[in-house]
Amino acid sequence: MQSPKVLIVDDEFLIRWSLVQLLSEEEYEVTAVEDGWKAIEMAMLEHFDFVITDLSMPGLDGWGLLDKLMQFQFPPRVIVMTADAEEDHRRTLKEKGGWGYVEKSYLIQDIKGILKAGCQE
Repeated sequence: MQSPKVLIVDDEFLIRWSLVQLLSEEEYEVTAVEDGWKAIEMAMLEHFDFVITDLSMPGLDGWGLLDKLMQFQFPPRVIVMTADAEEDHRRTLKEKGGWGYVEKSYLIQDIKGILKAGCQE
């Protein structure tokens, strides 16, 4: 069985690096980029099972990236993460077709749980 492909999108190097290290150890095939436009470029070149994106980034933010990914014929499961949690984020995520929501304070624990659940479907 092929390892699930995960694309990490965050403008903070330490977040990208940490998630790549953690998820690689869990045997996911992980790619990381620093902005939404690069994520679109990568997603046009290869299919990712999951995209984990920060909401707040310069240029194409996480909401814009989610909108664009949902237009793909076979969109990935998009998990958004944020340090600036707001009440309506979860509702907006579901309306836009997103798959998971993580507050960065709970990041590592939640991401592992969400990915494992997605791989068991």
